[in-house]
Amino acid sequence: MTRHSRALLPSLALMICPANALRAEEFSFDQLREAARKLAAVPHAASKLELHDYWKNLSYDQHRDIRFKMESGLWAQEKLLFSIDFFHPGWTAKKMVALHEVANGKSAPLKFDRGLFDYGKQKVPAGTPPPPGYAGWRARCQLNSKDYMDEFLVFLGASYFRAIPANSPYGLSARGLSINSGLPGVPEEFPDFTAFYLQHPGKDSTALKTWALLDGDSVAGAYQFTITPGAETVMDIQAEITLRRPLQQLGLAPFSSMFWFGEGTHPKPVDFRPEVHDSDGLLMELESGNLHYRPLEHTHNQFRHCVFSLEKPRSWSLIQRDRAVSSYQDIEARYHARPSVRVEPVEGFDRGKLHLIEMPTADETSDNVILLWDPQPGLEVGKPFRFHYRLRWMRDPAPSGLFAVRATRVGTPVQKPGQLLMAIDFAKPLQPQPKIGDPKWDDISEFKPVVTLNQKAAKLIHVGLTDLSMANVDDLPAGLGRSKELHMPQVLRAFFVIEPPTDLRQIDMTCELQDASGKVISERWVYLWMKPQ
Repeated sequence: MTRHSRALLPSLALMICPANALRAEEFSFDQLREAARKLAAVPHAASKLELHDYWKNLSYDQHRDIRFKMESGLWAQEKLLFSIDFFHPGWTAKKMVALHEVANGKSAPLKFDRGLFDYGKQKVPAGTPPPPGYAGWRARCQLNSKDYMDEFLVFLGASYFRAIPANSPYGLSARGLSINSGLPGVPEEFPDFTAFYLQHPGKDSTALKTWALLDGDSVAGAYQFTITPGAETVMDIQAEITLRRPLQQLGLAPFSSMFWFGEGTHPKPVDFRPEVHDSDGLLMELESGNLHYRPLEHTHNQFRHCVFSLEKPRSWSLIQRDRAVSSYQDIEARYHARPSVRVEPVEGFDRGKLHLIEMPTADETSDNVILLWDPQPGLEVGKPFRFHYRLRWMRDPAPSGLFAVRATRVGTPVQKPGQLLMAIDFAKPLQPQPKIGDPKWDDISEFKPVVTLNQKAAKLIHVGLTDLSMANVDDLPAGLGRSKELHMPQVLRAFFVIEPPTDLRQIDMTCELQDASGKVISERWVYLWMKPQ
């Protein structure tokens, strides 16, 4: 039998009380928002959920040995589309959240139940009190087949969450909110999702709905998530936050990702793999519909912080563009299959600054890339602010019809170490695609790269364009490039040579392809070059 202890619930204004003190109560998103406003009006208080020392001191191996019994998941015995697993607190997951189930407009808390876990070889000392809450939760559905309930969504730690589309491993992480992320010398604040309310799904439900209460030193808020898993896993997120005090930097729709090295990184670490990253580019879709692509990069011992001022952007995405297995040579990590995520603003994103922060890292175990939206003007203390956006966890964005940036390489011309050579590969389509009709490669005879530099002191010496299409086709298995079924990418390499003054430390540059009439036919490549130290 599935075991889920359900205690009773109080009024929403007291939701931060321990779950076992609660009684049944009506629930709505409006009530949760009101509770968050009241919470923001008083000083932040630490959680009352205290973990016993035995659970706090679990080692990595001990904590890893505790397994949730999948057959005991919430709703698992009801044979619904979704079931929920719970995470056991311990090791680094010491903070706990209050979990509730919502059904028929009423909410009831889910008390911690040790019977839902297999503790493996561990002998828990007699008399050890159970944890007063769970560390987080994950959701399952028949994402990839009808024979297994795959996990597709995780909420664990602070306000972090991750999701995946079908046939994908986990990759980058999202957050409910970020505060002072990546600011040198400024402590970062990590507000927590302290309580979750899981909507009992109907028999025909294709979307999972949950609400969350956010609380931190500087902010409190309420969130509503509606998640539809599939080939693209779509998350519709509505939120309201209220500041307790002024902030130096607020981040809406934030992400954390990892970029250790790619084809343009110099010097490369001593590693058997050509590239290692969860994401390799930022794609911005402006209000005009123009596409700007910024490849991610890692500069040894240097911190990169780029700010893009935008008005009414259509979307922005952290993407894993390079899908070639040969680029990573790591079948276990499956970097070639890591998901991309697109942010689609709905409300509250009319004007702001998109911050891309790239930090040094020594390996692939730490997230060193942060992406966030800082709304302008800044939020007022004590005044509720609502925003609404969608996240699309996907493999690749739909083709735009433009030449897309495929790779960025940096070097120096032969015997001219004082100069800088940039090579940008553009491709259309980006990957081989099934032929529809009789697609042709473009006539590139009058195409040209257009380059801009923000530093007048840097000399632009030469600009050129090379057709690499057949060379790319010839690298494929015999006959594939001339397939009757596949439309192979047309690959063009734009290259240019710069001579920067010796004392110049960085250059912002762009490059795009234009036709004879001046029409833009590619994404705009946007790049920050930093002189190696």
